[in-house]
Amino acid sequence: MDRQPTRVVLANDDPIVVEGLRALLEPYDEVQVVATALGDPEIALAGDTEVDADVMLIDAFSRRAGGIEAAAKVLAQDPPFVVAVFTHTDDLRLMLQAVRIGVRGYLLKSAEPDELVAMLVRLHQGEIVVDARMTTDALVLAANTIDIGDWPGAHLGLTRREAQLLGLIGRGLTPRQAAGEMELSHETVRTHMRNLYRKLDVNDRAAAVAIAWREGLAR
Repeated sequence: MDRQPTRVVLANDDPIVVEGLRALLEPYDEVQVVATALGDPEIALAGDTEVDADVMLIDAFSRRAGGIEAAAKVLAQDPPFVVAVFTHTDDLRLMLQAVRIGVRGYLLKSAEPDELVAMLVRLHQGEIVVDARMTTDALVLAANTIDIGDWPGAHLGLTRREAQLLGLIGRGLTPRQAAGEMELSHETVRTHMRNLYRKLDVNDRAAAVAIAWREGLAR
C-alpha cells in the first residue's frame, strides 16, 4: 500500500512567497499542499479554518523573530498539525526558543528541495527535525529530549520558559515587565500566559500566582 503524502499548510506574510514555495513542492509526490495561511505575525488560514493537515510550514517573516512569534500564536490554539519554521536564520538561540515553545521543526532555507521534502516527511512521522547544518549529534539529542525537563514546574507540564514566567508573575511582575526580563516580545509572553492558564487550569493571574508560590517558583 502506498504511503499517503504529507499534507502541508504554507504560511507567510507575502502571498507571492507562499505561491513560490507551493510551486517548489508541487513536483514531489511525498508532500501535498492542502492550504495556505497569511499574516505577520497573526496567521489567518485562507478559506476554511478547519484544515485537515499534518504540518504547517511557517516561512519566517522579515522581522528576526517573526516566525517564532507566529508559531507561538498558532501553537496556543492547539492545532491538529505539527508546526515547523522555515528560515534563513541559523541562530541557535532562536532555534532553542522555537523548540521550547513546541515547534517541531527548524528548517533552513539553504536546504535543497529534496532535503526540505524529506524533513517535512520526517516531521509527519513524529520526529523533531533541526536542519543538520546547525546541529551536532549532541544538539539533536538535546532537541529530542527537551520535553523531558527536570526544572521546577516540569511536572506540571510547563516548559522552562513557562516556568520562568510563572515565577516572575508570582514575584509581582506584570506580563510586560516579565517580557523585558525574559527578553521576549510582549505578544510572545501573552501567548505563554494563555498556555500557563490552560495547563494550570486557572482563569486569572491571582490563581496562577498562588500556584507559583505553592510550587516554590516565586521565591
